[in-house]
Amino acid sequence: MSFRQLLALTVVSLAPIAAAVFVLAPAPPAAAQEVPDEGTAYFIWHTANESKDTAKAIEAAQAYLKAYPTGQYAAYLTKWLAQAQGGGAAGPTAALDAAIKEKRTADMIKAGREVLASDPDNLNVLYALAFNIRRNELLAAPAVYENAAAAAEFSTKGIALIESGKTLTGVQSFDKNATLAWMTQILAMNDAKNGKAAEAIKLYEKSTSFAPQDAALAGRNMLAVLGMRQSSYAEAAKAYNALPDADKAAAEPSPEVKAARDRINSEADAVIDSAATFVAFAKAKNLPAATRDKVNQTLEKVYKTRHPEDADGAGLQKILQQKEQALGTTPSA
Repeated sequence: MSFRQLLALTVVSLAPIAAAVFVLAPAPPAAAQEVPDEGTAYFIWHTANESKDTAKAIEAAQAYLKAYPTGQYAAYLTKWLAQAQGGGAAGPTAALDAAIKEKRTADMIKAGREVLASDPDNLNVLYALAFNIRRNELLAAPAVYENAAAAAEFSTKGIALIESGKTLTGVQSFDKNATLAWMTQILAMNDAKNGKAAEAIKLYEKSTSFAPQDAALAGRNMLAVLGMRQSSYAEAAKAYNALPDADKAAAEPSPEVKAARDRINSEADAVIDSAATFVAFAKAKNLPAATRDKVNQTLEKVYKTRHPEDADGAGLQKILQQKEQALGTTPSA
């Protein structure tokens, strides 16, 4: 008989005793109602466990052990709790697993933190938490950022462990770069949400560098960078347009006008570079034509504004050809 089977039989044999104690025990005085008697405390756990409510069963086991650390069921519940919270060396906790399956994000984070409290370097748990917050919230349409900070926290810890050489336990084909790519993307999304555009752009580009051929991840990163570049370009244009027309038309521009022009040109160049990169990538990876065409329209508009002298757009075509060559989709000249 296995240890697991022995434990199962023990639970069955103890259940009637616990039930009897629960029924026959006198009601405690009002001041003591917060801590049930030992039999009742065990029965609360047993009921939750039989109902397969793992999260509630874990709470009940913890409550029992806190109140009765040397009780008659303490040894058994200690072992059960370790199994429920540890979930084995190769996977997440039972409570975490249940919360993930049912997409209960708050319960998932709570269960994960309970495991990490005693095992802070559990990469499997950090991976599961970050991955599922990203999948269920950050990549939702529209995106939800309620737990973005938590996802960034788990990703930061996970990245540090991976870079130190740690891999997922029980996973034979752990893809280090793919994992670093989406974890870094989470950091970028959190910074972007918090208005840290410069930091976010660097992180998006770093994320792409880990998995440059991942169409979904790299494409999303490129679009995010382009969006922030466009915002900066619009701000620069607004600042320039706010200057007096007489100053902008002067034969000798003032330092303020010159700085504003330099800024708007720099931001335009950044938009052109980002948009051209995405258009070439979208073509190479057969991304949706509608998205590619929309970005291409933006690209052409900004390029014509920046380079009115290039009437036939030959310069823009050269830029796109260079981007395609960098991706290996067209032969070098």
